[in-house]
Amino acid sequence: MRSLGLFSYRCAGCGQLARTTCEHCASKIALCPTPNCSDAIVALSYDGLVRDLMLAFKYQNHRTLATLFADHLVSILRKTAEINSVDVVTWVPTTCERRIARGHDQAETLARLIGRLLGIPVRKLLIRETVGHQTGKSRENRLIGISLRARSMNTPITVLVVDDVVTTGATMRSAQRALYQAGAASVICAAVASTPAPAPRR
Repeated sequence: MRSLGLFSYRCAGCGQLARTTCEHCASKIALCPTPNCSDAIVALSYDGLVRDLMLAFKYQNHRTLATLFADHLVSILRKTAEINSVDVVTWVPTTCERRIARGHDQAETLARLIGRLLGIPVRKLLIRETVGHQTGKSRENRLIGISLRARSMNTPITVLVVDDVVTTGATMRSAQRALYQAGAASVICAAVASTPAPAPRR
């Protein structure tokens, strides 16, 4: 067997060595149904294989997975009429601490790939004001979301906001508010995946 070299990694989904996206897991992802999400346009459900690969992308620096995720989200976006009116793509920024620790902002990485695939300019419009992050917080605290502000816009434009995972939707709603307050004409939210809805209490 030929060596894959120094730049290979072990796939978080199946354990195989891969240089780029694992074809075995990519074929499985292609069969995943698109979930319903009221807070954003999403491509995948954040569980099982998708969750494993997303965690590897975010925490193990498996950045080649960004292409897999971006391709899936773009395929969904191209089916929506709203995408034809988008003027600029932006993202929900992570904290400075997270960006330094991971070596990149995963939402920015996705947004820049998506903008390139759609042929739409990508700009940093959102600024994070909340200190800390959402990971590990209870659902009740996540519902509060984070505080964001947006750069002022000289002319009303339609903005596509990209994030990696939607949980309660509070962060996306904060992004929408900030962008509208800054002068956006329309805001479309999109994410690679959304967490499954919590089971109803009995």
